[in-house]
Amino acid sequence: MKNLKAIIFDFGGVLLDLDISKTKAAMSKLLNTEMVAPYKNKYREITLALEKGEMLPEAFIFAIQSMCEPVPQGREVVDAWNAMLCGWQQDRFTLLDELKKDYNIYLLSNTNQIHLDYVIRELKEVYQIDNFEDRFFDQCFYSHKMNAWKPEKEIYKQVEATIGLERSEFIFIDDNSNNVIGAKELGWQAYLHPTNTDLRLTLNNAGIGI
Repeated sequence: MKNLKAIIFDFGGVLLDLDISKTKAAMSKLLNTEMVAPYKNKYREITLALEKGEMLPEAFIFAIQSMCEPVPQGREVVDAWNAMLCGWQQDRFTLLDELKKDYNIYLLSNTNQIHLDYVIRELKEVYQIDNFEDRFFDQCFYSHKMNAWKPEKEIYKQVEATIGLERSEFIFIDDNSNNVIGAKELGWQAYLHPTNTDLRLTLNNAGIGI
């Protein structure tokens, strides 16, 4: 692709394997409910606040505990919340190393400090990777640190202003169609990465042969 200088990746579902149903099941067990209203609405409100940086991890844990009977330990809440994080495929590390030779690589993720702490610890303990942000990315953009959330326009505008590139000079890859649509509405070159699809295929579809 001519003039391409950068690739912006989503995190979970693109680089990191994700299964949200595992957290849903674990949380349902803690809440002793099938996550139907009003629990579902309250849960969505709490998790969104966490991922937009409007609620600290400690407050999130307490909020979940207050919905449960019996009340779980904080560690149980954290484990249930992290259940969706399913690890890495080793070839993703190789792919990022290859791409960094030719492009600036950025990360744009709807996430939270609980998940980020888990990822950092897992990469270090399981894969012996320290400082993954510096190794693989030129910069990381996290929703909870930006007080904005995909597909809100504000988060895309913040990223665009920071990287300082024309929209023709970068592409964005995400596994959530709403996030892709939101980016396209702002004029980004955005591509959907289907679940369980080889990331190299998605890159090829975006015009990046690797």
